[in-house]
Amino acid sequence: MRRVWRSLALLGLLIPAVGWALPSSLVEFTAEVTRSEAGRPNSGSTGIMYVGKEGIRTESRQEEQPVWMIFRPKQKVVWTVFPKQQVYMERAGLAVEWPPLPEDENSPCRQKPFRCQKMGQKSVQDRLTQHWTISVLGEKGEQPYAQLWVDTRLNVAIRESYADGLSVEMHHIREAPQPTHLFELPSGFTKVDLPATPQAGKTPAK
Repeated sequence: MRRVWRSLALLGLLIPAVGWALPSSLVEFTAEVTRSEAGRPNSGSTGIMYVGKEGIRTESRQEEQPVWMIFRPKQKVVWTVFPKQQVYMERAGLAVEWPPLPEDENSPCRQKPFRCQKMGQKSVQDRLTQHWTISVLGEKGEQPYAQLWVDTRLNVAIRESYADGLSVEMHHIREAPQPTHLFELPSGFTKVDLPATPQAGKTPAK
């Protein structure tokens, strides 16, 4: 089943889409992000996310290689950077979508077959969150789908738990202005073409 709320899939973070921009009330922060799947002991991954007024950056590893992704909503561009090879790929003409929260106007909670319930405020990582449970109506009736813990200050889900065993959580959240250089391309890196048929986890040859 498609995870419409999965904001940190494979630590690539965010989904290319149309019509999104960084909010004027954005709280800048950085966090460590962990991802795991129940029943798959070697499925865990860890990365870093930076959220600033100039954009969003994630740092993770694919096939033991470091991979950075830099999102610049105002410029409608996404860069995938491979620091070891000193190359990058560019996707231009795209905005960036932050997955909708349950109370947003474009939330799937406002559509069938989802049903979302507010469960009250909870403390997660010493931060105040609003806990949501989400179920989906299917052939076998209403089934559990996910739980979200939405940080009331950052206005993003800092913990996500899905019925299929996927869990994503932010740790060591630090609110602070983020340096502009984090959202710029490193000097001296070479642009390479996007592959005709991209394969997940494959790094380009320089």
